[in-house]
Amino acid sequence: MTAYVVMALAALAGGIIQPLTGFGSAVILMVAAQYFFDITVAPSVAAAICVVQSGIMAWSRRRSIDLRQILPPIALYTVCSLVVISLLRKMDLHVLTAVFGGFLVLLAAYFLFVAKRVQLRPSPAAGMLCSAFSGCCAGAFTIGGPMMALYFVAIARDKESYVANMQFLFVTTNAINLAMRAWRGLYGAEYLPITAVGAVFVVLGMVIGNALSRRMSGDVARQVVYIGVGVSGLVTLLQQIL
Repeated sequence: MTAYVVMALAALAGGIIQPLTGFGSAVILMVAAQYFFDITVAPSVAAAICVVQSGIMAWSRRRSIDLRQILPPIALYTVCSLVVISLLRKMDLHVLTAVFGGFLVLLAAYFLFVAKRVQLRPSPAAGMLCSAFSGCCAGAFTIGGPMMALYFVAIARDKESYVANMQFLFVTTNAINLAMRAWRGLYGAEYLPITAVGAVFVVLGMVIGNALSRRMSGDVARQVVYIGVGVSGLVTLLQQIL
């Protein structure tokens, strides 16, 4: 029961933050899921919940999606993530969990102290670099949004186009990756109940987030989220190395 309550609250928080920033649901869900599932299964549960929200958001913004610009990076992103997923069974879970903790700490530090200073010029090379790195992170931890956000902001016509492109990326790649995870035995029917609960709450959070997006700065929401992410990552890392 505890897992259901915590995952529902994480899904609610993730649902709220995604309309404000364009990404973030997977990060929050992974922070919660790692405490109830091993580090190879947690990304599957998070992806299954996130695909519902991303699907709804992508469909509602479908006219703003720029397929010509985003299909090539999405293709590379997908290939890299599938390669990593295929290798997960061979990895040491203790090491992978420690890496995840370190990854969260670095992710939080990046967005709190560095992200605003980084400006990316859109180019094929930049697109390939962001897509490959993000795809590998998505395959390992289902968190591929941050670097892709950096690139998609650079190529977007406006905020609506940016959000639409990000959600199309998430719904397509999460769906493909989830199928691969299920085929590799990392997601099955036993996880459907908690996925269903998470899906209900992530949609509820999305409704709240859409309302808040008209009043609240995405920067403020992002700072609050990533402080929590950094603390959680540090705790996870210390648990694995001490």
